[in-house]
Amino acid sequence: MRGLLELVVEVNDLEQSLAFYRGVLQLAEVEHCPPPRVATWLSIGRNTVLGLWPRASGGEGVAIAGSRGGSHVHFAIYVEPGSLPTWQERLGVAGLNVVGPVDFAHGNRIHIPVRS
Repeated sequence: MRGLLELVVEVNDLEQSLAFYRGVLQLAEVEHCPPPRVATWLSIGRNTVLGLWPRASGGEGVAIAGSRGGSHVHFAIYVEPGSLPTWQERLGVAGLNVVGPVDFAHGNRIHIPVRS
């Protein structure tokens, strides 16, 4: 295994989610898929993408293998060492409730509870 290839998150509002992931987190758009399976793919690192799908893009007859998103999804991304305070400030300015930093044995983290 070489690492994560893709992570797909089902979102309630694709445009609002894109405003967050492209605007606040500054993730670059890799691809946008048209109907019937609307989705946008964003780069989250070398060879890794985050897929954002509205609810209508999942399920039987639409999604690959009829897949659906879940009600709780968690993912984490690396940021450059020492840049955590900058990210925490940027996310706070965007109106997000940032929790942390939280100390873990393998590094500090901040948590952003986001409703998409």
